Amino acid sequence: MQLVLAFLPLALADLPVHCLRHQLTGRWNFFLGPASPQRSSCGHQQPDDPWRQPLVELAGAAPERREVELQEPNVAVSGSSKGSWTMIYDEAFEVKLGGLSFLAFSKFELLQAEGVSKNVSRCGQTQLGWYRDEKGENWGCFYARKLGEDAAVATPNRARSGADDGSQAAREPLDATYHSAFAATLNLIQDFWQAKAYDRFVNLTLRELNAMAGIFRPARPRQAEVGRAGSAPVSFLQSRRTRSRALPESWDWRNVSGVSFLDPVIDQGSCGSCYMVATTHMLAARYRIKHRSPDFPGFSFSFPLFCSEYNQGCDGGYAFLAARWASDVGLVPKDCGDTASDATGGSCALHCDLQKLQRSWKAANHHYVGGYYGASSEEQMLRELVEDGPLVVSFEPQSDLMYYSGGVYSSSPHGRSDWEPVDHAVLLVGYGLERGRKYWLLQNSWGTDWGEEGFIRMARGVDESGVESIAEAADVLEEPRPSATLLQLAASL
Repeated sequence: MQLVLAFLPLALADLPVHCLRHQLTGRWNFFLGPASPQRSSCGHQQPDDPWRQPLVELAGAAPERREVELQEPNVAVSGSSKGSWTMIYDEAFEVKLGGLSFLAFSKFELLQAEGVSKNVSRCGQTQLGWYRDEKGENWGCFYARKLGEDAAVATPNRARSGADDGSQAAREPLDATYHSAFAATLNLIQDFWQAKAYDRFVNLTLRELNAMAGIFRPARPRQAEVGRAGSAPVSFLQSRRTRSRALPESWDWRNVSGVSFLDPVIDQGSCGSCYMVATTHMLAARYRIKHRSPDFPGFSFSFPLFCSEYNQGCDGGYAFLAARWASDVGLVPKDCGDTASDATGGSCALHCDLQKLQRSWKAANHHYVGGYYGASSEEQMLRELVEDGPLVVSFEPQSDLMYYSGGVYSSSPHGRSDWEPVDHAVLLVGYGLERGRKYWLLQNSWGTDWGEEGFIRMARGVDESGVESIAEAADVLEEPRPSATLLQLAASL
């Protein structure tokens, strides 16, 4: 049996664009349309659709031009103003400069032939994007062009609209015998974690399994080594320590002085919503922690999943953009947006009267741990996790992940690089040590019958599957009434 054949490359998530930091650093012209108190979708769909991107045009008078230089690793400069910027994985960038915050996807082109889409990334240009002032009182659309170059980078073909990679195997259901043999082989070749065959995966095709796990990209070389940590959690009050103090040897937000601050594990089903589930669960947990309110019911994940122009709904997205939208527009209570059908699909809708809400919420200070994409470290993740609450992390699911049932998961050696492929988002809620192996404690969204009651312990300190390459977090602000942008959106539904 060849374990590497458990999943085949399949792209059903996020945008068909791939740009790296060195392709974005340099001098740009930003072209700004007029600002308005009304937030605009800037021509994007809700959720965003790669096939229906807006034309890069700005209505009205000639756009205002600003020259901006993006410097390594995260400094933005325009004239005498200095700010910051970050890649958003490989598909977008955010720039904060001169009292404004800019967000735009890198430009791409899609061509469809015989059911397969071919895409070209133009990393020296952007799609039509958004800008706002620091207070979120004025909004506008903009686009950007890099000076002196128009980088066109060919990226791998991506299958869409029901197309596959041409392999008949991708469409063959995998029976119980296949899954049982696969799990048995895994248990023979490693002993730090346990594998089992799940009934829920029987008779699914490789394509259907891939849809749950995300898209797969070429892996990087890995390096295998683990260190030490370990023991029992300290009290909640002890967790609110200054940043100069030593961290506890283990932590678990499911049980801090006998209290859990987490949402229950859910099953995302066939909808590629892991990034939004993890983000709303992260925000709710941080709100509970800050306000010492473990009974707070939480936030809707389906409302931003289907209403946000910054992500692609059930076709995938990224936690950083989910938190940015929750900052720009706002959050709604769980019972205001979620319905029983939202685990597998839905549309942009609200199920309550926002005007009757006694309070409202929005995200604030959305950020990558370390300050920008690629800057996170194990120590920074540990500290923010204990002192501020759960984080969203992403990783590249390996072929054996769906068979995990317990123990400290590891796959193959891994090494950090400027960009690392990741395709599945989960909630980082703790850490610890077992049999000399350090681990992260992660809440997945594949139901409680998977893994350790819906959780997985993953090797820590070695960037297993890229899990330490892209850690994200945000705070939650409570306000007396829904934001103007949220009310504006609700009125349009």
